[in-house]
Amino acid sequence: MDSTHAEKSAREKVYEYLLKQMREGVLLPGSTLNLKDISKKLAMSNTPLRDSLIKLEAEGFLTIYPRSKVVINSLEYEDFPFLYGTIGAIEALLVAGSIDAYTPDHLEYLYKKNEEMQNALDEDDMVTYDKCHYDFHAVFTELSKNVFAERIITPIKNRLWDFPRKNFTREWYQNAIKEHEQIVDSIKEKNIAKIEYIIKQIHWGIDYNLHYIKKAYGVSKKAG
Repeated sequence: MDSTHAEKSAREKVYEYLLKQMREGVLLPGSTLNLKDISKKLAMSNTPLRDSLIKLEAEGFLTIYPRSKVVINSLEYEDFPFLYGTIGAIEALLVAGSIDAYTPDHLEYLYKKNEEMQNALDEDDMVTYDKCHYDFHAVFTELSKNVFAERIITPIKNRLWDFPRKNFTREWYQNAIKEHEQIVDSIKEKNIAKIEYIIKQIHWGIDYNLHYIKKAYGVSKKAG
């Protein structure tokens, strides 16, 4: 293994480790990273650690204060309209633009993932639910083959889905399954207007989802 590949692997290892710590609630919003402990635990040098931190900061997960500290960011009430609006606009554009690329096999896969989400929800298996949810949405970027769009929305999805949610709202998760089915039905029908409406105004519509967001993430609008 050459040094460049080894360095990349080390950077990815640190990146995945820190994401996992945030996802599992070990690293909570507002907490400060102990960089020496992380380097020691992973047996990593400062270079891959630094590179992974820069990537995580670019994706909005943390803030690096030069020569001071590294702090895990919180998701604020004001962040959600932008995050939801960005994903909704891009996903609607991707699906509409690649509508002819969806084969019966793709549609069957999407229906299957949605069914697996329902089974996972029925069994309170949220790890499987989240994975199937991610797999479902990944089809949109994979079929569009738009690298730029994927680079934009993947970090945003990670930001929303990998960050600890404070409250479980079953109705919200159930709604997502129903919306997924409507999206796939619309793709099957090649109904562009319906696809754009469901993705932008419902599935990623901030007005439609705001009351669930408040419950799940425990956010509220700042006074003034």
